[in-house]
Amino acid sequence: MKKVLWVIPKWTFPITDGARVATDRLIRNTIRDGISVDVLCLGQANETRDEAEMIKSWGIKEVYFLARGLPESKIKKIIYYGMSFIFNPFTPITFSSFSESRVRKSVNSFLAEKSYDIAVLDGLHLAGPFLQNRVLKHPSIQKFVYRAHNIERDLWQKSASEKKNPLFKMFLKFQCLLVDRFEKAVIKTSALVGSISQEDLEIIKEIAPKQNTTLIPLGLNFSNPLPKYLKDQDKINLLFIGRLDWPPNKDGLEWFIINVWPKVIHKRKNIRLTIVGSGNSGWLDKYRKIKLLNIVGFVDSIEDSYQKCHFTIAPIFYGSGTRIKVLESFAMGRPLITSKMGIQGSGLNEDDYLRVEKDSEWIELLSNIELTTEIETKLRNGQDKLIKNYDEKIVGNKFYNLLNDL
Repeated sequence: MKKVLWVIPKWTFPITDGARVATDRLIRNTIRDGISVDVLCLGQANETRDEAEMIKSWGIKEVYFLARGLPESKIKKIIYYGMSFIFNPFTPITFSSFSESRVRKSVNSFLAEKSYDIAVLDGLHLAGPFLQNRVLKHPSIQKFVYRAHNIERDLWQKSASEKKNPLFKMFLKFQCLLVDRFEKAVIKTSALVGSISQEDLEIIKEIAPKQNTTLIPLGLNFSNPLPKYLKDQDKINLLFIGRLDWPPNKDGLEWFIINVWPKVIHKRKNIRLTIVGSGNSGWLDKYRKIKLLNIVGFVDSIEDSYQKCHFTIAPIFYGSGTRIKVLESFAMGRPLITSKMGIQGSGLNEDDYLRVEKDSEWIELLSNIELTTEIETKLRNGQDKLIKNYDEKIVGNKFYNLLNDL
């Protein structure tokens, strides 16, 4: 029986964002006879944890928690990252809480009396305690599997390109180089790299042409979509859902609120946008007085939010990976309005969703949109395509076989 250590960056329950959904669905559908799984969470000290809930939900053997030293407040984080840069200038600052010597020592102490065939790193940052001289290794672990949620360097490239301050731009470019070096080292020294999106997989293959790579997409349950929302049929309810402090989400949503929404509500009054998501939403406070805009933030259950909407929107213009909210919209039975970048990695085309790019296209569509049979056909087309590649049981079975074959 294969012994697997599944390493995660934060406590997964409650499942409040796309990264947690991705972890939950894959573990839940991978674990079965033939694989024994322990979970190691490198989380933050103040996280609320229920080990019994995790063990019962996933069917794992044991769960362990090691706290990182990253502070919560913004000011303390800036100080922490500044000190990390001074003392460890060649470690990407956002990886520093995973790579610091205290965390490495904690991980080494935890693994001292243990042995695992495989460690699954569920995200790039988790390589921090294990990367030595640009090689993934540990005496208690035979092989490493890296699950690539995105191409991390892309976010840094985007951020650096937008900064006008030359010193800040130079600093971000340097961080981008460090992230790129870190990312390439993890890709090249893993026994297997599983990418969430096909586009990212092609980039990974260019980085390491001879590496053992495969597509391990996000998995969702498409078998029980919600019924159509029929209440208030004279109104159109839109939903944005996602992590509100993730840069591609934040930038796209803010662009939409500033450039699209005022002109839409000027043209029609029977439309409403609800914004739901985890993460820091403080930047939205200045928009709370805008008409027909309902900023909710975190909710315990997303199903209720989906049930009350007619359409979901995803104004996304950069970033990599597959957006969980894109797949989730189809799994929940709600037509999607987004850009071509928004459906990147999903395998969908323009027959499956409502594509808009420029602000004028968003305004025109939303000023006139109604739920029609043509749009419902697009929804069904998308659901049929996604089931073949993103059904959680199919994805879990594939990953189970890959781990057993390593």
